[in-house]
Amino acid sequence: MLVSVSASLLYMLPDPEQSTSARAFLVAAYAFAAWCWCRAARKAGSDYDSYWWWVGTVGLILLSINKLFNLRLVFEDTIRVIVKAGGWYDRRLPAQFVLAIVLPLVLGVLTARILITKSKAFFEGRATALIGWVLLLLYLVLRQTQEWKPSIVVLNMIRYHDWRLGLELAGIAFVVFAALSRSKTHLGS
Repeated sequence: MLVSVSASLLYMLPDPEQSTSARAFLVAAYAFAAWCWCRAARKAGSDYDSYWWWVGTVGLILLSINKLFNLRLVFEDTIRVIVKAGGWYDRRLPAQFVLAIVLPLVLGVLTARILITKSKAFFEGRATALIGWVLLLLYLVLRQTQEWKPSIVVLNMIRYHDWRLGLELAGIAFVVFAALSRSKTHLGS
């Protein structure tokens, strides 16, 4: 019973692209997460850990700025103007596929490779940070994928629009928890 009630509440979440209050809340959540990671970076025990806390801080600030100014729409409009001016708007489907599917996939693989190799030691003791970043990257990839029109069918089948805010909030919650638990561990030692 509790699971079905929780799942139905998830479908009632507002769409951050249509709701100013939801977007404002996400901006505040990203800013708070960035502050937590900044705090953890300043209290890190080693330069290696401090470096990865700062990398996360910068990433969260960029996500906050993106959400604040709704930069996806700005870039989308800019690219649309360029494409129409170039006279190939009617033949845009291959370019949409590259920008919406191939580019995020390549960036995702590169990010995963960096996480697996360079930051392995950082994430070994911080499973919540890793889970949070994976959820945020999953949200970003799914969000970008909807720019390729044929993928909208699949996203609608899995009701992506109904739970994408929950996915993003879960990612933020995990990265915040990772930073706060790091701070408590540091303060206790």
